[in-house]
Amino acid sequence: MREADMYKAVKVFWGIFVSAAVLAGAAPFVWAGKDTVIPGIRLNGTAVGGMGKVRLEEFFREKNEELAAKKLALNHGAVHEEWSYKDLNVHFDKSRADELLRLGKTGNLLSDWITRWKAVIYGDVVGVVPLYDRETLCTKVDELAVKYGQTPKEAMPVIKDDGTVEFIEGVPYLVFDRPKLVEIVGNALVSEDTDAVEIPVTEEKMPMLTKERLKNFNTVLGVYTTNFGESPNRSRNIELAAEAIRGSVVDPGTVFSYNDATGERSPDKGYLEAPVIVNGKPQPGYGGGVCQVSTTLFNAVLLSGMEVTERSPHFSPASYVPIGQDATVSYGDLDFQFINNFKNPVYVYTKYEPGAVTCWIIGAREDKPEESRVLLEYSGAIGFNTQEKVDPVQTEEKTVEYGHEGYNAGILQYARWADGRVYERSFPSYYDPVDTVITYNKDPKKAEAEKKAAAEKKAKEVKERQDAGRKTTEKNKRDKENKEEQKAVIISLGN
Repeated sequence: MREADMYKAVKVFWGIFVSAAVLAGAAPFVWAGKDTVIPGIRLNGTAVGGMGKVRLEEFFREKNEELAAKKLALNHGAVHEEWSYKDLNVHFDKSRADELLRLGKTGNLLSDWITRWKAVIYGDVVGVVPLYDRETLCTKVDELAVKYGQTPKEAMPVIKDDGTVEFIEGVPYLVFDRPKLVEIVGNALVSEDTDAVEIPVTEEKMPMLTKERLKNFNTVLGVYTTNFGESPNRSRNIELAAEAIRGSVVDPGTVFSYNDATGERSPDKGYLEAPVIVNGKPQPGYGGGVCQVSTTLFNAVLLSGMEVTERSPHFSPASYVPIGQDATVSYGDLDFQFINNFKNPVYVYTKYEPGAVTCWIIGAREDKPEESRVLLEYSGAIGFNTQEKVDPVQTEEKTVEYGHEGYNAGILQYARWADGRVYERSFPSYYDPVDTVITYNKDPKKAEAEKKAAAEKKAKEVKERQDAGRKTTEKNKRDKENKEEQKAVIISLGN
């Protein structure tokens, strides 16, 4: 090739090269619109190159709607809380749209050229971190601390009309590191790939009934309700006793003791004075009314088909249940007890309301009798007598304490299961008669004799007064007659 031709070829090559370089250098400026994001820009992984302000703001709105719909789970063991991103005002700042539109458009030719080519070649990623309301977050952490900072709350049954039971889970006692939880949650909120955090617990006390244990209690095995009057003290004692036995779990083969569950019914536990029956007579005593709760529980146990191991009737029949269906208690003396003879544990639940108390025995469906009843086997009255006595100290001449009949009664517990098993148990009850007692402050016979002597004396005195008066009258009459006769003689002599 001639030298002139070679020179011409080189010149053409460099001309093409320079033109290509110029075109390449200008390309990012050609591709990027004035009012759009430069090509290649990605926002948190999503391509936003070429978007104008309106579309970019719409993009931010869509992302914020997605954030508002999210929830963050806070977990610890069985504890599960969910906090809404919307409540914490988690959002992307829309003003960042203007920053994206200004990328590669600073006016510095070299800097803008590098920014634009970098975006085209590497797909430059712009990170935008969500914002959240820290004050609201701190408030929610404080509320969580209050919620779990109480004495553990046991699970509560929801008893349906068909006898099935579901439980609302209990609430444990938790102490946790509040500043650390604020930090953990804050980090999770700005990290789009975190949907759950662990509560940093430092101290805990869980409810007695775990979710696993609650599965055993799905059916009402027996239930009974009794009613009472509006005596404030007695009502309060009933409420306290019902609360004391509520939530008791009796495992298979275990004996439930009413006295153990309630403890001594003393003033320091809030029990008040109310009438109790002692030897057939009402008198004030602390805890009056607790026998109504033991009686209500007794009847629920009878209907559940479980075995009663200790029960005593009252001195007199209780007005709030049929005769023979009562169970009295006295701490340290008389107790009501039953044994769980089922395959599964049972749960004692009670409900107090003004004028009524209800006891449920809740357990597994397989332990529920197909039929259960309480029947009266026999009942007969026992007569009473009248006694008279003298009490010299008594101020009243006569007082009367009226007695009443006693009774001899028996009931039958009957339960039958679907597999053919039958359980029967009789419960005899003897209620003592109470004699009428008439008390005098003097011996009635002596008093009658004194009364008769006094009457005779009074009659004698009246007769003596009458005789004396009659004699006086007769004397006066004779004296008058004598005077009349003397007067007549004088007159006669004068003539």
